[in-house]
Amino acid sequence: MDKKKFDYNLIRYLVVIVETGSMVSAAEVLNVAPSAISYAVKKLRAHYHDPLFTRRLNGIIPTALAMNLYGKFKAIDSDIIGALNVENVLHKFTRKIYIRCDPFIELWLTEQLLQRQLIPNDFGIEFRYFNLDNELRASKLRNKEVDIDIGLPLPGDRNLVARPLFDLDFTLICRDSHKSIGEFISREQLANEKYVAYGLSTYSTLLRTDTFDAIESRNVDPVIVSDSFLNLILAVTFEDMLIFCPARYVQFLKKIIPVREVKCEYIKKGNVKFVAHVHKQNIGNSAIEKIIDILKEKIQ
Repeated sequence: MDKKKFDYNLIRYLVVIVETGSMVSAAEVLNVAPSAISYAVKKLRAHYHDPLFTRRLNGIIPTALAMNLYGKFKAIDSDIIGALNVENVLHKFTRKIYIRCDPFIELWLTEQLLQRQLIPNDFGIEFRYFNLDNELRASKLRNKEVDIDIGLPLPGDRNLVARPLFDLDFTLICRDSHKSIGEFISREQLANEKYVAYGLSTYSTLLRTDTFDAIESRNVDPVIVSDSFLNLILAVTFEDMLIFCPARYVQFLKKIIPVREVKCEYIKKGNVKFVAHVHKQNIGNSAIEKIIDILKEKIQ
């Protein structure tokens, strides 16, 4: 393609395709036929001698060159829209941030983003892929299928950056009206009280690390084992049972369900580090930085 004959509409097309992650969605945002999107991509590929996008099950993945072009094209497109000072359909499109995290963080972060009106005003969020091994976690970040991965540190990867967040300590909670448990619980009582347990390998590993002695001392099996955070948390409000919970979120949970903390001084503290992993190309992204700043805040 002759540089002098470059179709500047292709700038907007590439920006929207990258932001929507789907050629079909891009066609809807731009109010054009899907064939127009396909034709635009064909012209861009011919010009840059690069595939730019690869197909996946639920959309497309931009290549490294496409992401590089996106950064440049986005600035150009914003300048054009600003100069025209016209309400454009692109103004109505909200950048979506993809986050992988555990259910506790998901619930708390959702409340924080809604409370601060960051969603839907500034961006949208989609939580995905919670229960992955380290290799898949890193792969999703490298492929831009996840923007922020919140959890235990991953092995070193030159494409990924780890941002320290907080120490994750565990404590016990029960319903407010639990009949046999007071403010504190002894090892002996804990060994015999009814409890529910996480089935997910991630939390099972964390609990083994943080609460090994207390768990091993139990004389009874869990009443319920589930991968569902919602099911377990609500179950302890129905019956006199205990559950281990990240201490960081106890005050938040107390605001929304009738539970209370049960103190147990013999549980070790501060030996599980949580970090936010992001792709190095996303460093400085305003939406991602806002979310990470919120995650670092001390919960009141």
